[in-house]
Order: sequence, then structure tokens, then C-alpha cells
Amino acid sequence: AVDGLDQPVSVGAARRMAAGGGIIPCVLGADSEVLDWGREKRLFTRAQRLALVERDGGCAMCGLPPEMTKAHHIRWWKRDHGPTDLANGVLLCETCHHRIHDNGWDIRIDRPRHGTANRTGTGGRVWFLPPAYVDPTRTPRLGGRARFDIAA
Repeated sequence: AVDGLDQPVSVGAARRMAAGGGIIPCVLGADSEVLDWGREKRLFTRAQRLALVERDGGCAMCGLPPEMTKAHHIRWWKRDHGPTDLANGVLLCETCHHRIHDNGWDIRIDRPRHGTANRTGTGGRVWFLPPAYVDPTRTPRLGGRARFDIAA
């Protein structure tokens, strides 16, 4: 239980909150690699990037290969105080990164409810919400590797 919350939280959620608040320095993945750093580190690590490649497959927006992408914070590091966690990371090429930041696109990550992928974020789906001038209804568009899984 967490003070101020009516519902119990999972151990994983409590660990992520503790890392995000700097109470513990990080959250480890199955192979004892750090996957959620909270605010303790600004740049995504190699282990985090590999997990993002597993989820996104390359640029989550346009599909360029992983070697042409960088890991970016969805909730910006400086402006929004976003953590360096998998649930707050996405692979984007430079062009799509600027499109997101400069043109008002939003990104959401849906995380699965069961299994290891839930803890690490590798099984999540990336959704892009266009700005109202592109789509007045702001209908989410599936991104990342999941869009290819649906087509197959």
C-alpha cells in the first residue's frame, strides 16, 4: 500500500516509483541489467536501448532501422522531469524526433498486463497521437514493431 492511494500497487510499480523519486537508484531487469534509472541518469544505457529495439524495432514512427535511431524521453528530461525508464523511452530517428517535439505530436506506451514484458516494457505498444491540425479527432496511430505484427 502507498499513502494517498486507495488501491494497492504491484511490487514492480512500487520499485519504479522508488527509483523515480531517487529513493533507490535503479530497477533491474531479469539479467540484473538496469532498465529503469528514474532521475539518476539522463542518457539511456545500452541495456535499455536493446530493450527498446526489442519493443520498437527501429524508429517507432517511420520504421528506420535501429542503428539510425536514438532513445528519447517521452516525457522530456528537462522540461517535464521525465525519468530514464523504459516506459518513458522510445526509439526515434532525428527527423521523427523533430516532428514530435516541434509539431505537437504526443506518444503513449500501452504496457501489457502479464509477464516479464510488463516489467521491462518490451512488450508494450507505441501509439502516436497527431496534433489537431493533422487529425481533429487525434486518433492514435500504432507505431513500433507492433504495427508490423498486425500486418503479418
